Amino acid sequence: MPRIFITGANRGIGFELARQYAAAGDALVFAGCRKPADAAALNELAEQAGDRLVITQLDVNDAQSITAATERIAARAGALDILINNAGINPRGAHQSSRMGNLFAADVSEVITTNAVGALIVTQACRALLGAGDNPRVVMISSGMGSMQRARGDSYAYRMSKAAMNMAARVLAFDEAMGGITTVTVNPGWVRTDMGGANAALDPEVSGSGLRALIGGLTPDDKGKFYQYDSSELPW
Repeated sequence: MPRIFITGANRGIGFELARQYAAAGDALVFAGCRKPADAAALNELAEQAGDRLVITQLDVNDAQSITAATERIAARAGALDILINNAGINPRGAHQSSRMGNLFAADVSEVITTNAVGALIVTQACRALLGAGDNPRVVMISSGMGSMQRARGDSYAYRMSKAAMNMAARVLAFDEAMGGITTVTVNPGWVRTDMGGANAALDPEVSGSGLRALIGGLTPDDKGKFYQYDSSELPW
């Protein structure tokens, strides 16, 4: 039974992955979220899934929270087979750091820190657990907006954060300190979630199913690659 840690599992594609893994009944899922008490849908899912899904408090910007989460996972499972770094933000509104003339250093930094630095530090904290796992894999949930070949003149903070996440995954893939752990980056597609919006092209179930198939088939030969949810490769 694979032991899986999903960050940002209270909504969006993180929630959908947690739901699908729990429904399959063949995995132990640690569902990370910043405020478990406010995660109504995730709590309902946990009740339905029983001991197959464990809600785990996690703030990717808080070192103590990260340490506490990994300690809880170690006590319950002893190891991890899959880490899915999904937690992320894309602020909207007057200070979304999206377009030229509306950029603020603090806003840009917050997005980059949460989306890219947070994922890197969580991975570092889970390294020993992954090292004890079976075919250990780190999956960075990125975006096509992080591809240099898909750059446009908008969404500065989000695009920069995902490009930074992509580079973190690429470096992790070839870091000797991560020996035996396969790291990849994936684009879930434009999904109808709170972040993707109602006009997005993909249903969460379709994206989640594709991601699960991709993750399940990963081998060390795939390290350092950037994949679409349907297992096709993407340009950096």
